[in-house]
Amino acid sequence: MLITTFLFVCFGTVLNVQSEQNTSENKEMGEYIGKNTYSLDWPRNLNPVHIVVVFTKFKGEAPGDSLAPYWADSMFDGTIGSVPHFFDSISFGQYNVTGEYLPKMYEVPHDSSYYVETYTDDRGIVRRVEDRGTIAYSYDVVKLLDEDPNVDFNLFDNEGKDGKPSSGDDDGFVDYLVFMPRSRPYDFIQQLATGVMYLGLKDSYRTQDRNKAGQYIQVDKTSGSISVAWNLNSAIGTIVAELSHAYGAVDLMDKVYVDPTNDSAGIGFWGLLGQGALGWNGQNGPVGPCAYNRLLMNSIGYNNNNLVDLYGIHQGIRMKDVGHPDGKIYRIWINSKEYYLLEYRSNSGGNYYDRNIPESGLLIWHIDETSGNTNSTELMKQCDLECADGRYLDKGYPLGERPDPLKGGDNLDFWAHNYSYTQVHNGNQGDATDVFDGVKYRSFGSETNPNSYMSQTNRPSGIEIFNIHKEGDEMVFDCYIPPIPERSPVEAPRIGMAFQRSSTNSSYEKFLNWERNVYLINFGFGHIPNAVVSVTKDSLMVNTLDFSVSYDTQKYVEKFLLNNSSDQSNTQIVRRYVSVEDFNNMIDDFNGYKDIFGTGQTIAWVQQIKALSGSDALPVLPITVGNAYPNPFNNQTTISYILSDAGITALEVYNVLGQRVLLIDRGFEQPGYHSLRLNSSQLSSGIYLYRLRGSDISHTKKFTVIK
Repeated sequence: MLITTFLFVCFGTVLNVQSEQNTSENKEMGEYIGKNTYSLDWPRNLNPVHIVVVFTKFKGEAPGDSLAPYWADSMFDGTIGSVPHFFDSISFGQYNVTGEYLPKMYEVPHDSSYYVETYTDDRGIVRRVEDRGTIAYSYDVVKLLDEDPNVDFNLFDNEGKDGKPSSGDDDGFVDYLVFMPRSRPYDFIQQLATGVMYLGLKDSYRTQDRNKAGQYIQVDKTSGSISVAWNLNSAIGTIVAELSHAYGAVDLMDKVYVDPTNDSAGIGFWGLLGQGALGWNGQNGPVGPCAYNRLLMNSIGYNNNNLVDLYGIHQGIRMKDVGHPDGKIYRIWINSKEYYLLEYRSNSGGNYYDRNIPESGLLIWHIDETSGNTNSTELMKQCDLECADGRYLDKGYPLGERPDPLKGGDNLDFWAHNYSYTQVHNGNQGDATDVFDGVKYRSFGSETNPNSYMSQTNRPSGIEIFNIHKEGDEMVFDCYIPPIPERSPVEAPRIGMAFQRSSTNSSYEKFLNWERNVYLINFGFGHIPNAVVSVTKDSLMVNTLDFSVSYDTQKYVEKFLLNNSSDQSNTQIVRRYVSVEDFNNMIDDFNGYKDIFGTGQTIAWVQQIKALSGSDALPVLPITVGNAYPNPFNNQTTISYILSDAGITALEVYNVLGQRVLLIDRGFEQPGYHSLRLNSSQLSSGIYLYRLRGSDISHTKKFTVIK
């Protein structure tokens, strides 16, 4: 169950019990639930989606409130900060969300104490009461709606293609309700959680309303979400958080802990499904999704077309703000289940929902999709921000004195719900030193703090990201990425079929400038493709895919585009949008192609993928030398460099008069990333120039010695 919360507390063992009173009440509920099935169409087609918000209060609560709150009109009015604007903005127009609210405030038949899931017995053991909490609450709300003559459930079933509710092409289940209590008792959802992505119904509820086919409209647990709200900001925040789950996003807060040392802020305020549902520091509306949830929501550009995979050595990779239509996110694979996502977040860029972040710069996310990983597992997180200010064993930056780039905790890790622990260890939920700003924080690699070790093996990955800096409205970086270790075999697609072109069709000519490319095809809602198509001048190959996660699709694409490890040198896998119309025109004269998927299969989206290698990729210098760090320095500085060819190398240092004052012979070195420490004992104060000599000569850079 995916849950939005701002505070979680654990209190020992929870045991299931059931009172006699609750058992008798279940018999009444059985007349409505337990006889019906869930909708088999899940996730439903929630794009477009029309949300219906139902405001509720517990019995005896706020006696004077009988109507929806005055601010309800602003939730869906389309203005900046509203629910429709949020999804339109972060998805680049991909998600079409509208909504309304019922004007009445519905009072459920019991007070808040009735709807809690647990109680503590005389021995201090937390016990769980069956069929209470959101189960009893959701049932009571649906029953109130069903008894209200002004509510017609037919109007809420409208996921069909004709856009008309209950017209015959809908599934007979309500699309998306949001039950919104004005308050919540402890353990109503889970401890102090404020939202959950499902309604609490155990079984479907058959309403009294019938559609045109004579079927009763039903409500089941997937027919919406529960979101607690006390003002406009919290209402928008909880609605967008729960609906984001339906679009594929996952919770990235730390939801479980035993003591403060095992607690953390997860990704903190850096994402909607961390601590950012209410905005940075709980103000001014939700924060945009982090790079990982953008990936899962298909929103790295339109349909993830701005996702780029990097392999080998690259110089001068440029990236715009992720909220910009051309804002790319770069993925660097570490091993079979781990990768980095690099995004540029700006508080003055294209994404309105990043306007309050404390600093603009490069964020590096470490993703580990090993089965079972969540952000509640402190030492093996699913999505971890590599905070630029480093990791320390004892405290967070700048209080920490014992650096440990591998096992230490950053400020997000040292935050805990225990206020005293957080204060002593300098934990927080995100600050300006988390980003690689290109000024103070300019590199991430094997010898930095934090470092680029693999979380699964605690061994160096060899990945180096350096020379991070800003140019205009873009962040720029260089990188060295060693060949990916051998991946596990990709399961063969279910079928593979080849087709020949029946005639010459000039409409496909514009596609031929991309050789060795593939097209991912999707036949319905979601970001997982259903088929992969490769096209040459006269031949077309189709493989239907049975992959449930995007990682398996990526491996399959790699296998197709990268025949061997040498193909990974200086390579980018890039994506671009292809309209369904253009794709159909291109394959129109391939005999039999359209018949293999059967009637009723309509293409929802097409994405073209290509590997750019060698001269097609961004230019790479034979020798790439990084900036000295620190600079200026007193005793020692570190200089990193990348060799694309093996050979004898040497570092040359010159004074401002052009006289060589120092030569450091490095001997024979293999291609790849290297670094050296330069001692200033032979140098006086002043400005010096340095370059690296090997099979070629690097650009000349400078450093300053201060004594």
